[in-house]
Amino acid sequence: MPSESTREGAVPNWTLRVVLGLCVSALIIVGYQLKNDQRSPAAAPTTTLRTTPSTTASDPTTTNRSSTSTTPTTQPSPPSKNLPPPVINMLAFKPPGAGCRFSTGAPIPSTPSDTSTTSGATSTSSTTTVPTISAIGHCTVLEIGDSLGNDLGWGLARQLGHDHEVRLVQADRSSSGLLTPWFYNWPQKEKVLLAQYKPQLVIITYGANDEQNLKVNGHVFAFGSAPWVTAYTDLVTKMATAATRTGAYVLWVGLPIMRPNGYRQGMLLLNSVFAKVATTVPGMTFLPTWELFANAKGQFEDAAPVNNIPSLVREADGIHLSYVGENVIATYVTRTIGEVYHVQVTPEAAMYIDR
Repeated sequence: MPSESTREGAVPNWTLRVVLGLCVSALIIVGYQLKNDQRSPAAAPTTTLRTTPSTTASDPTTTNRSSTSTTPTTQPSPPSKNLPPPVINMLAFKPPGAGCRFSTGAPIPSTPSDTSTTSGATSTSSTTTVPTISAIGHCTVLEIGDSLGNDLGWGLARQLGHDHEVRLVQADRSSSGLLTPWFYNWPQKEKVLLAQYKPQLVIITYGANDEQNLKVNGHVFAFGSAPWVTAYTDLVTKMATAATRTGAYVLWVGLPIMRPNGYRQGMLLLNSVFAKVATTVPGMTFLPTWELFANAKGQFEDAAPVNNIPSLVREADGIHLSYVGENVIATYVTRTIGEVYHVQVTPEAAMYIDR
């Protein structure tokens, strides 16, 4: 009998143990949940990485960023080196049509209220209407030039060719120039190209083969002489006005610094002619590139850090541009198009020489 009473009392003992065990398990589960709640996103914000295009003067749009997010850029920063600004002729010029939104702005005529007298002299000030930056629209860009034009054109195809709103037409000819009509008559060819493609912007690069004497009406003018400069200025003016007369803007890209000493001095003279003509032809802009490829001391260099990577930027001849150099000048020209003509355009894979 005592043994039976012991077995009967075992039932409530085991029941109590099971109940206690369930209570402990419940407490463990509740504690685990509370611990996880403390690590949840709602309790502690996380840092999110987002890749966005860098904002430039040619692209006024900005990206909203959380104060808790880190946003690396996909494009390197523009060079810190101060480069000379383009020579922009902002005289009245009819902007291109066909849905292309290029515009440089034009001075507003002065009014009597704009006049002031200083030291007995009357001066008249004028203000300039600066267009707002807008979408580029549908634009045709004609790029012409010599072998250096080829270098620029190949770079533009990589930096600008991704933009489906831009139709880039490359029509360069190596070994040509404004003084080689027996080989390639550029004034005649330009007229054909303008009529065929009807561009809103013409990018021009000449000069690599123009350091030579010039013949006019049977008279030979020595390179660099006053008559030579006058005759060459006339040729450049005719090339520029042939394009602007059709309603296209002209972006004349200057020659970069060269290694050969004597040749280098001749390129400086040509650049001075291009810059001067830009001040006389409405709708024309001259973009210097000499300092773009010069080092901090203003000297020629074959290599330079590009996007923080040591790179060759010139060919072995000390004249032409390497693949990287083509991208550097094309990046510069693409950004200039956005800044000068007030449209949104961004280089596809920007490359800058670090200074």
